[in-house]
Amino acid sequence: MNETLLWLLYLVSAVVAFLAVQKLGWRIVPAMLAGTLVTVLGWLPIFLLTAEDKRPAFWRVDLSLNASFALIFAGAGAALAFALKSREAE
Repeated sequence: MNETLLWLLYLVSAVVAFLAVQKLGWRIVPAMLAGTLVTVLGWLPIFLLTAEDKRPAFWRVDLSLNASFALIFAGAGAALAFALKSREAE
């Protein structure tokens, strides 16, 4: 279940970045960083509350890999919002 929460956090990262660009008018990079920060802050309590033996092998790689995935999802969300916004401006 915790791995499922982690993947949901990646999706939250994408949604935060998407909304930051679409609704708040942020540029792509700050929106990506905000989305990644949300995931990292969500990852920390999940990691700390999960017993060592119950952590999936995927989590043992550490925060850097999880933050990288969050950044990828946030980039996708921000890019999608930018593309939609650009299309609306035409």
